[in-house]
Amino acid sequence: MKKPKLKHLKHPLRSAESLLNIFLTSINEYRLNAQFKNIPRVIRSKCWCGGKLIDYDMHNSYGVCVDCQTYVNKCPPDDSKLSEIYGLDKYWNDRQRFGGHPTIEKRGDLYRVDGRLDKWVEMVSQYGPQSGVVIEVGCAPGVMLKALEAKGYECIGVEANIEVVNWLRQNLQLNVHQGIFPEISLPKANLFLSFDVLEHSMDPIGFINGVSQHLAAGGVAIIQTAIDRYDQAPPFGEQFEKIFDDVEHTYIYTDDAIRQLIVKTDLQLISLDHRTSLAGEIIVIKKP
Repeated sequence: MKKPKLKHLKHPLRSAESLLNIFLTSINEYRLNAQFKNIPRVIRSKCWCGGKLIDYDMHNSYGVCVDCQTYVNKCPPDDSKLSEIYGLDKYWNDRQRFGGHPTIEKRGDLYRVDGRLDKWVEMVSQYGPQSGVVIEVGCAPGVMLKALEAKGYECIGVEANIEVVNWLRQNLQLNVHQGIFPEISLPKANLFLSFDVLEHSMDPIGFINGVSQHLAAGGVAIIQTAIDRYDQAPPFGEQFEKIFDDVEHTYIYTDDAIRQLIVKTDLQLISLDHRTSLAGEIIVIKKP
């Protein structure tokens, strides 16, 4: 005798599971939004380039520069709080988890699986020196520096929060310095790396000038940041809310904005042709 198939129970169970997932997602979204709700903020009325801002109807926290079309966070966190925001627990554990991302322990596995790590190593092979000193700003979870260390590079990492620095030192035995770039003392490098960091910088001109100051002659910088070059509304499609994050992202660039930024330095733009994914566009620049 065949066992009866209890189809009438399956759908309610799935519905309950779906409702539970929606409930848990809502809780995480609330936690994500509330986490830094009371953090001190500053008011910005102009773009990094000095251009005036017009209102941006898709996100009230951002304005659009009339000159370079950069999206500007009009009320970003006070930069004195950056070390607190990007802490081991608040950022790498809680904020990442609330946002549906792996914690620091698992983030490296994601970079291996989704191809980001392979693409970064490929970019170094194509554009960078074959040896020398490497600086990576925002180096957590540390997998890129470990990959280059295995190839014989002398690797130096930078992180804003001392707990993150200690985690990288203890778990990956990396040489990591604590500080906010470029306000940190570092040696000259042959290769400068920064992935998904420029959009967090409060002073992009200072950041890129810092890249120039820390590169030896002939050195190369490979920088990944979200660049809006797509005819999409909203920008970056389903990634819109992630990219237009007014806690983390101060400036969201266009190709024209990146070119204007590089022109203000003595660096040479080599390529804007690569990306790891949507909102993972890559800039390659060189120190003459």
